[in-house]
Amino acid sequence: MQLLQLLPLALLPGIWASCQKVPVATTRNGTYVGRYLAEFSQDLFLNIPFAKAGRLENPSPYDESWEGLRSAEWYGNICPCPASPRSIRNANVTGKSDDCLNLNIIRPSQGTLKRKDEKLPVAVWLYGGGFADGFGADLNSNFSWIVQASVAQDMPIMAVTLNYRVGFLGFPGGNEVTAAGVTNLGLKDQRQALRWVQENIEAFGGDPHKVTVWAQSAGANSVAYQLLAYGGKTDEKLFRGAIMSSGSIGIGNAVRPNREDAVQGYQAILNATNCLGAEDTLDCLRTAPLDQVFDAGEATTTRPTWWPTVDGDFIAHPPSEQLEAGDFPHDVSILAGTNDDEGFVLANLLGPATGTEDELRQLLKTAFKFARNKTIEAVLWAYPSDVPSPPYALPMSATPRFCSALEAINKTCGGVQYRRLAAITGDYGLIHGRRDMARKFASLNMTAYTYRFDTWPISFPIQTQYETQPGFGGHSTEYSYFFRFPRDYELYGNNPPVAKSSSHLALSHAISAMLIAYVYTGDPNSVLIPNVPTWPKYSVDKPSNLVLNATEVPDVLNIHIEPDTWREEGMALWAKYPLELDLAMGW
Repeated sequence: MQLLQLLPLALLPGIWASCQKVPVATTRNGTYVGRYLAEFSQDLFLNIPFAKAGRLENPSPYDESWEGLRSAEWYGNICPCPASPRSIRNANVTGKSDDCLNLNIIRPSQGTLKRKDEKLPVAVWLYGGGFADGFGADLNSNFSWIVQASVAQDMPIMAVTLNYRVGFLGFPGGNEVTAAGVTNLGLKDQRQALRWVQENIEAFGGDPHKVTVWAQSAGANSVAYQLLAYGGKTDEKLFRGAIMSSGSIGIGNAVRPNREDAVQGYQAILNATNCLGAEDTLDCLRTAPLDQVFDAGEATTTRPTWWPTVDGDFIAHPPSEQLEAGDFPHDVSILAGTNDDEGFVLANLLGPATGTEDELRQLLKTAFKFARNKTIEAVLWAYPSDVPSPPYALPMSATPRFCSALEAINKTCGGVQYRRLAAITGDYGLIHGRRDMARKFASLNMTAYTYRFDTWPISFPIQTQYETQPGFGGHSTEYSYFFRFPRDYELYGNNPPVAKSSSHLALSHAISAMLIAYVYTGDPNSVLIPNVPTWPKYSVDKPSNLVLNATEVPDVLNIHIEPDTWREEGMALWAKYPLELDLAMGW
């Protein structure tokens, strides 16, 4: 809930209101004093500890108590991650530390609410970053505009952002880690935060019975893991709904904490930290200088070395198997979707220069190293080179122009085979899991809404600041639209601003209004938006997506419903061969 760019302004005279407006909240632990943000008429409570954990230890509830007042006016430490110094500086966080399990709350100030006694629905944000990066105060997930819009919509909500551990410190592996039961620490951090919300959010004016987890990319994968936690048999009711953007279930079926690459990575970290000969190597890593351990973990990171694992505990079974068995809470709804060109990111990492079908075949054999030859051939058959791939993005006829644009930012392009690879990796990594999850929910008469983000914030010429993917509707391009960021709001990484067009601005307002409605009521259709169709619940007989398309015609949107049945042959393979075609091959 990041006021990231706004915090420096708070130092100017006259920005802050009088002391009478200083917000106060009393939790089970003690009383916090927050800050009032006049620009948005919002209250902030920052750096609130929700759990405690030593390095490479499981988190436990935060049980410290105090009398008097404790300041919650400034962001605290973030967990060690490779986030850019610039993004950290703008967020005004304290620094990177093992002591990082804190959260932040942003709520409308009392004076803006029509119903003074209303307990507000809560959006809890889980950031993405490939389980290797990210922090709760990140500039890219500033909830001030969403909370402000919710008040204007008369559906006021509040938001929570939090830190969880990432990389080796959050998702360690190896024999020693497995024996000690300190796997999936980042997921356990998230769960402790969700428990804290249940126990304490009412003190801040929130409704613990109306919690929605809002997440993107690896954060959305995390939501799936939270649904599956402990075999899905827990009776904890931590959230009623989930917004899952560009991430879901379906990968990580064969990732074990003591697999070969994790064992080798752990040994490399011991070598780099002088812990190799220690009697207890975990204890040695816990007391070694933090920078040494973090840097050593980063040096070993290749997907999926430090990744959520099927540990028999938090993730009790392969995710796709557990989904198929229906072993997860049945009282939760989801709103999930993906973008047109999700696969470009993975394609750029794996083989942008792939030029022939045989080169593509060899690349797939290397990537999916446990797949049989006939399985690789089945993938090539299901994703032929003579059809649009992906089906809704740039047509194949435009491939030469597409490649020229890539080359302009010093990236190679294999043409048709590269586009084919992008379809394969997009379906594998993101799209098929969204479809499988929605279909399973529908088969159990559970509520699911799905979307396809069919909008290009960037077209030709490609802007170099987004050079990890070639524009179009790629991974993370929905960020600015969903968070209703103004065009001059500065973002980092792959996240472009809303395109300078009235139709794009209208799309941002429409989708953010529907997301607010979902958080507020559980139904994105509970807000009336002119010329936007009713968002259908996903069904077995008529699976449908809401397509989010901003045209290039001023003020004209093309939000419509489509059958979610395209590329069935390819999608079916990922469910048919979940262990052969999986991340355990070491991306």
